Amino acid sequence: MADITAIKHRIRSIGDTHQITKAMELISVAKMRKMMDKQAYSALYFDSVRATVKDILCHSADVHNKYTTPRGGGRAAYVVIAGDKGLAGAFNNNVLGLAWEHMQRYPVHYVITIGQMARAFFETKRQPVDLEFTHAVASPTLHDARGIVRDILDLYDKNLMDEVYVVFTHMHSSSDYAPEIVKLLPIEEKDIKAEVRATYSGDLCYDPSPHEVLDVLVPQYLIGMIYTTLIHSAASEHAARMVAMSSANKNAEKMLDTLGLEYNRLRQGAITSELLDLTSGKFFRESAAQGGQRKE
Repeated sequence: MADITAIKHRIRSIGDTHQITKAMELISVAKMRKMMDKQAYSALYFDSVRATVKDILCHSADVHNKYTTPRGGGRAAYVVIAGDKGLAGAFNNNVLGLAWEHMQRYPVHYVITIGQMARAFFETKRQPVDLEFTHAVASPTLHDARGIVRDILDLYDKNLMDEVYVVFTHMHSSSDYAPEIVKLLPIEEKDIKAEVRATYSGDLCYDPSPHEVLDVLVPQYLIGMIYTTLIHSAASEHAARMVAMSSANKNAEKMLDTLGLEYNRLRQGAITSELLDLTSGKFFRESAAQGGQRKE
């Protein structure tokens, strides 16, 4: 009976965990869809900004900006975006591993982390973290992106870094996401992922001038890049957690099925044993009664 009691407790415990993982899966699905909707709403504007910046850099060779001029020092700064918590499979390990591998190739001067898992990772690697943002990854907003860009540009304007890289997880679809590195600064035409016209049209005019338009668009471009990476990272985290929780649910169901069969087998054995005990007791009582009648 002790084995049956232990199995009952285990079935109850796994069932409670299964309810939690099922709820987490549903929450992750809803949050992932919300992030994908936010990306779709903002993509039209920021894609236009990227395309315009790339068009100016491509067709106006004499137009320059302090954020488009390469520096030769090689001092790299990294903006590493991970999650605030685990239970998302290999999501955090993959993006943090890629960031650490890339850092070994450049003299790292600044590390900016977004998400508590990123900060904890670099603490274990004894890599100092210069700036950290712990609440920007759960539900990214343009306000968060503006604050991050403001701090990055402040350091860049003080000539404390020469290049800025962003390490995040790019979500291609709900089942396809992978860690990726993009160069944020300096802005170069070859690094901008946007479609532009192959030939320059004479009727295209930037008013008051391409240089002034570029000065206005560059901050918007940087904000859009950070906001897009935050959205992609958040959506990828929810997708990874959805997959992890779905796998946990399947494993829990298999364990419950196995334990249910074992419980029924032991219960049936216990019932059979009790019936045998009752039958044996009745037999011995009847035998004792017959023996007493013979003596009389």
